[in-house]
Amino acid sequence: MHIFNNGKYKSLYAQTEGELQAIRQTVLTDSDFYPTYHLAPETGLFNDPNGLIFDGEKYHIFAQWFPYGALHGMKHWQHFITKDFQTFSKGDLLIPDELFESHGCYSGGAILWQDKIVAFYTGNTRRPSDNARIPHQNIAIFDKAGKLLEKRCIIDQAPEGYTEHVRDPKPYITKEGKIRFVLGAQRENLTGTALIYEMENLEAMPRLIAELEVKDFDNSNVFMWECPDLFQLSGKDLFVWSPQGKLRESHQFQNNYHATYAVGELAGNELTAEHIEELDYGFDFYAPQTIENSNRIMFGWVGLPDLTYPTDQYQWHSMLTLPRKLSLKNGKVVQQPIVNIGQLQAVEISEKIAIEQLDTSYLQISIENQPLALEFFQNEFGQHLTMRFENGVFSLDRSQSEQTELMEKFGSVRHCKIEKLDTIEIFFDRSIVEIFLNGGEKVLTSRFFIANRQNCVKSTRLLNAKVANVAAISVE
Repeated sequence: MHIFNNGKYKSLYAQTEGELQAIRQTVLTDSDFYPTYHLAPETGLFNDPNGLIFDGEKYHIFAQWFPYGALHGMKHWQHFITKDFQTFSKGDLLIPDELFESHGCYSGGAILWQDKIVAFYTGNTRRPSDNARIPHQNIAIFDKAGKLLEKRCIIDQAPEGYTEHVRDPKPYITKEGKIRFVLGAQRENLTGTALIYEMENLEAMPRLIAELEVKDFDNSNVFMWECPDLFQLSGKDLFVWSPQGKLRESHQFQNNYHATYAVGELAGNELTAEHIEELDYGFDFYAPQTIENSNRIMFGWVGLPDLTYPTDQYQWHSMLTLPRKLSLKNGKVVQQPIVNIGQLQAVEISEKIAIEQLDTSYLQISIENQPLALEFFQNEFGQHLTMRFENGVFSLDRSQSEQTELMEKFGSVRHCKIEKLDTIEIFFDRSIVEIFLNGGEKVLTSRFFIANRQNCVKSTRLLNAKVANVAAISVE
């Protein structure tokens, strides 16, 4: 075992006595923004959901984690276990302690193989002579109780024709019983793609089969495909990935990085797409992954690479989305949250009304495809969050709330085209909002920051709505 301690590349094994407890005390001073029913870090930074798998009885949810602060340092994998997405226990962590992961455990997925959980992940390493990144593709084997049994490297370099940016293996088992994994990559000409590897069993050497080709996807300016996920849903093939470099547009691909899906038919290594679209139109959604062996439940990272948030001062950063059940409707992905809400109460929303505990509640609004503007929350500085619908466009405006300079850099309004809008479902959790339009036909996930807020809402017209409390999760 190696204990790494080189600046931000510091493992949990290198912590000093009381170090994390002191950081935790700083996190606890955040009385405005830390969530109640989303998985968030006790200290430091969360990002990509990883190794998501159902073992036949329990769900295992891993997430990238840097324990020591609100920055992207040495990546560990935090490990949650649950049967109901309400009460969670913790399994063994993935802590970098081998030379093939000397600079962190990057993203990956998991399969169930011979009654063991096998997590595939990228080991980030740096060559001492010139600090060049050398990606290693590794496996970590856990039992169903969450205990780490072993880990080892299966590929120790990038394949010929590709740069150092080869990462995020997501495995699956073929109908023939072979192991395959799809791997994000960058060609030597600096364009993004994904690779498909195959291995007969865990002892066999992985063999590169081909690049995955997604027909009709405009790969212009895209320099990397991150977090690929290839699976089937309702008889169709789905590919979910995060293409980096795609140019921003006014009503789609509005962030600096994006999460995209293609649905269609996979023949060999070619996916003929019947529909390609973003998974989420909000400010803060990236690196989604579905749970293997489930009926396709998905988590995403509520965050984006290279962004800072006001909560960084409290030494915590980001969280995971609610789990979302995926389905297909008219050839497009529909996302429905899995969440424990209380009894629905009818409420009329008009000029301005107070709603107790609105900032941790669920709100269901029927708008009947009519124009609307809503303002949520209020504080002494006049800060609020605005949602609008008009002329087939739903908009989320956080310009009148606290933002860091990097948040403002990418604009303060997000738009989502929707031909006919009947219902809006809103989940508030203190500094996150997840918005589901028409039962999840379109989704917007965003952070927002309004301190010392009043739990109130104002509408430009009389609305019939329903509100319910959302039960806080517990992590044992």
